[in-house]
Amino acid sequence: MKKIVLASVLAAIVSVNAVSFAAPIRDPQEGDLKADINYGFDQKEGSRSAKDRFTGGDVTYVLNNKWDIQYTNNNTKGDNGFKINENYLTGNYRLTPYISAYAGGSYVKTETWSSKHAYGYQVGLKGQLPISDKWQGFASVGVGDDVNTYEVGVGYDITSNWDAHVKYRKSSVDVDNYDDDVKGWQVGMGYKF
Repeated sequence: MKKIVLASVLAAIVSVNAVSFAAPIRDPQEGDLKADINYGFDQKEGSRSAKDRFTGGDVTYVLNNKWDIQYTNNNTKGDNGFKINENYLTGNYRLTPYISAYAGGSYVKTETWSSKHAYGYQVGLKGQLPISDKWQGFASVGVGDDVNTYEVGVGYDITSNWDAHVKYRKSSVDVDNYDDDVKGWQVGMGYKF
């Protein structure tokens, strides 16, 4: 019960602080809880540059040896003042130890010349590949009615609880008044409780 309450608190903190998928949990076990936060740099909002800032993260709770639940947020702010805030709540199903399928709901808010928001869905695949005892590669691709995304990155286990990662992420967003790409590099840290 404590982990569920902690997951809720972390999800709220992550979303308030504008915290996307990050390095996945290595060897997930029932009851694992992991939170990641990212800092975006060399970001683009459309063809325009975007601010370097805290921009992505996620909270994952492992239900059992096949399923976990994940909340993800990616928030980009263009130098022109445009804001694109992507939120996802997904269920992830491990097909193999290294490949997962996911499906869930999305909420995307765009603040451009006018503010719009849309509720939708996204389905996709995630993969992770151990490179060594400490290093792992990861990637994901998602398709939805409002947003199509992909990312690729590498993570390093600092300790059994802490990891660091770097990744490239791109979202093609199409919400009412906004139809453009949000992309860039992110570095981050994750902690497994």
